[in-house]
Amino acid sequence: MKASVVIPAHNAADALPSLLRSLEAQTLGRDAFEVVVVDNASTDTTAAVAASGGARVVSEPRPSRARARNAGVGAALADRIAFVDADCEADPGWLEALLRCLDRSPVVAGPVRLRLRATPSALERFDVLWRFHQREHVERDGWAASANLVVTRPAFDAVGGFDPAYHQIGEDVDLCLRAGAAGYPIAFCADAWISHPAEGSLAAMLRRGYRQGWSMVQHHHRLPGRIGGLLDRHPGPLVRGDWALRRFGIDPDALPADERRRMMLLARAEYAARMVGAAHAELSPRRAR
Repeated sequence: MKASVVIPAHNAADALPSLLRSLEAQTLGRDAFEVVVVDNASTDTTAAVAASGGARVVSEPRPSRARARNAGVGAALADRIAFVDADCEADPGWLEALLRCLDRSPVVAGPVRLRLRATPSALERFDVLWRFHQREHVERDGWAASANLVVTRPAFDAVGGFDPAYHQIGEDVDLCLRAGAAGYPIAFCADAWISHPAEGSLAAMLRRGYRQGWSMVQHHHRLPGRIGGLLDRHPGPLVRGDWALRRFGIDPDALPADERRRMMLLARAEYAARMVGAAHAELSPRRAR
């Protein structure tokens, strides 16, 4: 078997069928890889949907993206392990391209395309401006999102897998940076495409911002010197000029005036959620340093 595809899934019964169909349509023969879905404390029919779609199902009862991925790797039969999120869809050549790129490095990430509605909402347009710039993060920062990532088992084992101390998100950044420090640098695979839905609601965007603020505090304490400092503690971007947009890597001058105002409001809202998450992380006894 050439590869194992590990999918952490929490209450993903509605999303999984599209992903599983896209995996069935891979150019790599279906007998060359297995699909392992980790039912991570779901209260819906995630496990049944995964099994009916041809996946092998394992369980991780503690809600945790890091623990779920580690459980999937523990159950995987192959030594090349690809990670993808339950709400993603894979292009037909995704896995074949990703595995081919392992010749360059034992840790490889591919690009992520955001899926939009026919008439994208302001939230979706905001997402497109800054999320999932995988190539930039790989080549400039040394990490990538695990929505599209493959790791060899020796590299994964050498760094101890995903760190379960990450209670929210950020465990993928942590894994990539620790792997790079251990001599397993990440490479980018331009032909291995995954699509991911853009954010659909303001509440979901704010929850995401909260989780990112929390994880940035953990990165600051657990990876000193390897990632930016506590950027989400300064109140300036909430009220000052176009600072909030620039914090998300968005050039305000590239946007029409009306769109710039809409995007500014969303950037300030998500930045505020990050500030709340960062403050909570610093005060919470659950945050491991």
